[in-house]
Amino acid sequence: MSKPRFIGATPAMTRLDPTQINALRDLMGNDFDALIVVFRADSTEQIEAIVRAASQNDPDGLRLQAHSLKGACSNLGAIDLAALCERIEAFARQHDCVMAQSLIAELYAEYGAVDLELDGLSHH
Repeated sequence: MSKPRFIGATPAMTRLDPTQINALRDLMGNDFDALIVVFRADSTEQIEAIVRAASQNDPDGLRLQAHSLKGACSNLGAIDLAALCERIEAFARQHDCVMAQSLIAELYAEYGAVDLELDGLSHH
């Protein structure tokens, strides 16, 4: 049996697409760990901005932040998190910050699950 090609990138992953992770590892090489660090820092700030915009009834800010986070999640292969951002973005387009706020707990939970899988990918 051969050794896994990449640390943590397996079909058993539930929050991150292993094919996307492997493609990013191939593309980024030794910089892959830095990509994870940047994703975590940026996404944490974006989630805080989403929460702030929703609570301040700022649909334009909410849409912008949700769209930005959706793109980063898609690029990383966090498909469910990207889909959740898409839902928040759709509510923002409808100027419905209350419904967007109703997804905040789910956003935190999904991000937490993605973050746990990211722990298994870095070369500590």
